[in-house]
Amino acid sequence: MIRKTNYALTLIILVLALGACGKTEEATTESAPATEEKAAIQYGEMVLIPAGEYIIGSKDKADPSDPKEISNAYPEHKVKVPAFWIDKYEVTGKQYLDFSAASTYVAEGTAEGKTWRTFFSIDKAYFPVTYITWKDAEAYCKGMGLRLPTEDEWEAAARGPNGNRYPWGAEWAADKANIAEAGYQNPVTAGQFTQDVSPFGVHDMFGNVQEWTSTTYKPYAGNPKAGDAQYTAGYKVLRGLGSHYKGTKSLGLWSRTAFPPNFLADFGCRCAKNATPEEAAKAGK
Repeated sequence: MIRKTNYALTLIILVLALGACGKTEEATTESAPATEEKAAIQYGEMVLIPAGEYIIGSKDKADPSDPKEISNAYPEHKVKVPAFWIDKYEVTGKQYLDFSAASTYVAEGTAEGKTWRTFFSIDKAYFPVTYITWKDAEAYCKGMGLRLPTEDEWEAAARGPNGNRYPWGAEWAADKANIAEAGYQNPVTAGQFTQDVSPFGVHDMFGNVQEWTSTTYKPYAGNPKAGDAQYTAGYKVLRGLGSHYKGTKSLGLWSRTAFPPNFLADFGCRCAKNATPEEAAKAGK
């Protein structure tokens, strides 16, 4: 009697144990996908842009914001650009914070004492840094052993070898970049809009924030308004005019604007550097 009872009990325990094992395996299988993590964005990563003759500027003579005016991006032309590296993503607030903590550079500000720090918060650490002047942007890039891109480099990296109007091609799409029509009305995490990517793989070239370049504002050869005083004021060119508050169908990656180098607004930046001869040869293959 005791043996039969023990035998029955043993069977029950074995069945329960097997059931538990099955449930454990099932639970593990079901929960496995939840443990998979997306590859983290490597802010500071750079993209190698091959040397080439790139399309710069616009065929449209009229300014999209005022058809009665002549566009400062007119006329379209080609420029030979040597191979170079450019940041894959816009410089983030955290990157600028780390730079500031490790250097003696003091950011420029307004008469009210506002600087980029006024607008930075830890919950926006991976948003593009904003409210930096041209000098602030230049200082950061130099601190990283880099430099600001020229506007020709910026446009080449944005438009690609075929001279795209938008990073994704020729057709307008209101939901592919952090522009006014997307509705955010503020910067977002750098790289968040995964379709706002140039043919070379550079992110946020149409939307998010406008970016300083190293170029002093000048007219393109053949522009009828080349004599305007704005071209002699020493302004620095900004690119990425789509941005979070301005992006519309009428703009293109050729759109350009300029402000005094000490102007403080929600502008950001990305860095560039020259390619070595070996890198240039590799990029051309």
